[in-house]
Amino acid sequence: MRTVPRIVCATGPESTGKTSICRALAASFGLPWLPEYAREYLGGRADYDEADVAAIAREQMRRETELVAGSPAGVVLDTDLSVILIWWREKFGPAPAWLEQAFAAQSPRCYLLCRPDLPWQDDPLRETAGDRETLRRHYRAYRELLTEHGLPFVVIEGRGPVRDQAARRAAARCFGSMPEG
Repeated sequence: MRTVPRIVCATGPESTGKTSICRALAASFGLPWLPEYAREYLGGRADYDEADVAAIAREQMRRETELVAGSPAGVVLDTDLSVILIWWREKFGPAPAWLEQAFAAQSPRCYLLCRPDLPWQDDPLRETAGDRETLRRHYRAYRELLTEHGLPFVVIEGRGPVRDQAARRAAARCFGSMPEG
């Protein structure tokens, strides 16, 4: 009988600590994590179009499939199609059917929905420039997407150790145990 890996995915608006959370969880649980491919693909450039986002989505899916297949104990994802789907809708309007279908067909996972309550950190790939109202609107879009699809999620909020512990507790429930340390 094949074991189905447990998947924890950080999702939510930009500058909400997703990458930091994923690195910490991967180290804490001794699991591999998958970074956000868009950073590698775009390489710091802010000009892109639908074809670029489609290429990013396909490669993110390919890498996720490969990582999950190689790690039956579980994986930590710094992004998945939830981020790409919201990004597409925000930038270009309705997403193509293939992307909507791919999102709906993803392997089961536990989501850590990161609230935009951290101080803004500038980054060449971030587009909202710390506009709190836009970040809150994006957060609501993520929450609605996960709720609409009946996907399990835990809101991760607070700063420092409070945020870290909330993420760790949520991941422990998904993975089935709390790591030492």
